[in-house]
Amino acid sequence: RSNNREWFDLGLEEVWKLATSALCYGEEKVSVKISAFVLMSNHYHLLIRTPNANIDEFMKHFNKKFSDELRKRTGRINRMFGGRYKWSIIKNLSHLYNVYRYIYQNPLRASLVFKCEEYPFSTLYYKVNNKRFPILVEQCVDESDLELLCWLNDDVSLEESSSIRR
Repeated sequence: RSNNREWFDLGLEEVWKLATSALCYGEEKVSVKISAFVLMSNHYHLLIRTPNANIDEFMKHFNKKFSDELRKRTGRINRMFGGRYKWSIIKNLSHLYNVYRYIYQNPLRASLVFKCEEYPFSTLYYKVNNKRFPILVEQCVDESDLELLCWLNDDVSLEESSSIRR
């Protein structure tokens, strides 16, 4: 999350370019598998798999590159992010689906779009619209599945349980 929860001082299109460039840079330095990425106006959500258990190394490269470029473009001299990133280990398939849904529903919950796949600053948008993302995104599920898209867009507060039935 950005420092003091302030919005980025640039348009999201430009911040998106900086973020995706930083993802590419981090992925060149450290072998990770990106599964989902969503950029919001003052923070981002990232779901990655680190086969070598080196998330700290990847995040160091990604956040440094991202914040350095943001500072360069905005003229800010202080830090861009309010604190250290937070991570958690996904323990099972149900947890994975909940995290996946949470990430992609952020723009929906912020009332920025009517459907998760309409938000242009997410890897879901790229997948559903057959657009090329700058690096390989290892999808957890098949986003072209209409049932899945309906599930991603369901109001979580109306559900008693959140699991995909296959």
